[in-house]
Formats: sequence, C-alpha cells, structure tokens
Amino acid sequence: MTRRSSEGDRVAIANPEAAAISFEVDILPLLDEECYYCHKPERLKGGWDSSTYEGVMTSGDNAPVVVPGESRNSLLAQKIMGIQAEGDEMPPQGLMDEARIQLIIDWINAGAPNN
Repeated sequence: MTRRSSEGDRVAIANPEAAAISFEVDILPLLDEECYYCHKPERLKGGWDSSTYEGVMTSGDNAPVVVPGESRNSLLAQKIMGIQAEGDEMPPQGLMDEARIQLIIDWINAGAPNN
C-alpha cells in the first residue's frame, strides 16, 4: 500500500509481509521481465545490471541504485515510481502496475535482502 506525501511522491507504508519477499523468487523475475532488455550484461544502459543481486546492488552510473531500507533514497524506486525525471523513463514502455512497484518498494524497505 502507498500514500502520497505532501510533495506528491508515493511513500511506502510498512508492510508486515515484506520480510517474506524473496529476491530470487519475487524480485529477480520481475526485473528480468521489466528491466533486463536494457540492463543486461551485454547492454548495461546507464551502467546498471539487473541480472544478478550483486549487479542490482552495486552497478550503475549513479550507484548505488538501491539503498537497503530506504526506498525513498533508492534510484530504482524513484525511477519505477516516475518521480525521478533525470534520464529516461523506466521502464521505457511506461510505469509498471502498482502491485509490481509496491513489491520492489517493500523489498527495498525490508533491507533489500539477498534471499
């Protein structure tokens, strides 16, 4: 679940189920579907690699893209929510559906575990 801050940004509300989110089971398949085409080892648009946990956490021209526990300060969250205007829209085909965005936000806010 999200709400809008006074600046109009979406802010995640604590989700007790977030601890059960798995990078391998939930996040990586989503990134493969939504991000991999432009952010794979052979392409690395913006220097970011979405193909592995290490790539997600450490690569990118503006790394770190994910700040564990802080979706508000994570470029990945800002880009997929459409609140970070620098550079291209992510994903380029338009915003992901709300549930996918929230899943990534919840994973980041849960500390972005490698599980």
